[in-house]
Amino acid sequence: MRVTAHSLYHVWLEHRSVCNKPHSIMNDLEIVELGTKDTCDEDWQQYVEACPQASLYHRLEWREILSRTFGHNYHYLMARDHGRVCGVLPLVEMRSPLFGHFFVSLPFVNHGGILGDTPEVEAALATAAAHMADKTTAKHIELRQQTSGAGWPETSDWKLRQHKAALVVKLAADPEPLWAAISSRLRGKVRKAEKAQASFRITGAEGLNDFYTVFSLNMRDLGTPVYSSDFFRNVLALSPGSRILLVHLGERPVAAAVAVQHGDRLELPWICSDYTQSSSYVNEYLYWKAIEWACRSGASELDLGRSSIDAGTYRFKIQWNPDIRPLFWYYHLAPGVGLPELNPNNPKYALAVQWWKKMPVGLANRIGPWIVRNIP
Repeated sequence: MRVTAHSLYHVWLEHRSVCNKPHSIMNDLEIVELGTKDTCDEDWQQYVEACPQASLYHRLEWREILSRTFGHNYHYLMARDHGRVCGVLPLVEMRSPLFGHFFVSLPFVNHGGILGDTPEVEAALATAAAHMADKTTAKHIELRQQTSGAGWPETSDWKLRQHKAALVVKLAADPEPLWAAISSRLRGKVRKAEKAQASFRITGAEGLNDFYTVFSLNMRDLGTPVYSSDFFRNVLALSPGSRILLVHLGERPVAAAVAVQHGDRLELPWICSDYTQSSSYVNEYLYWKAIEWACRSGASELDLGRSSIDAGTYRFKIQWNPDIRPLFWYYHLAPGVGLPELNPNNPKYALAVQWWKKMPVGLANRIGPWIVRNIP
């Protein structure tokens, strides 16, 4: 896809409520799709590495991870002004008989969305994405922004939803002040796990089987289809600094997480525990040991992952005194289409969730990856 200054201007006329006044940058701005003969992966990567607002998931390693695992179509849009990269938008196109046709930036992870040097660049990328979705008759676009849009979402073509937040613990070299700041009740639970002989360790790919044993059980118990183990294998292989955090009781893995790194920031996008071991407080132990480890590794903050506001996981994470950072998810909807509800809390899926919880784990592990590849 290539949108020249001339054709982009016509797109802007169709969506002119994005901005009420002309901007000179539009005269020279072009939107190109990565992978065409006049684009370069290195240009994208250099822009993302230099952009303070970029997430780990904007990097091209994550395009490779998602491509290897799920095989969807990818449309990585890049804005250029006089040949200089000034903005990017990674989009994944998803098609499913069950869930329809839509675009996401980015699926399966917590962040993504538009990066741009100016509000005009962001608006041009949003407009180009909307034009592409309209042209392909997609039902919607979902952009997972970390901050509010700089003008482009004000158009009626984009709707904001703030139903999720990232919960981020600010760290220091010494974890003791963080330990003292949590409740005595929570500290007591961590100590009970220690008395139960819980052990904690950091591993790489060698810990994948133990992680996946807990993760797939946890997902089955939640009534949620599970990712394939290949997804996490690709994360560990292609995302620098990624690790597995494991808690054992004796020889048995009972809680686990995947940690990913972006600069001095650590994130736990996937955390799980064996509910049958909850009386030993292994989940509380995992969270504390992760915070302690992150402090001693020199990280400035630990993102405990996104949660739906006021859900059970949200209330659990609040115990660790994190900053609450609302997430800004923007939607471009086709005419007559409502906001998507592809989540286990949708009453439409209630019977399927209850049925899934009763399924043998081995069967869920075989069927789940086929379904979840189209649930972003």
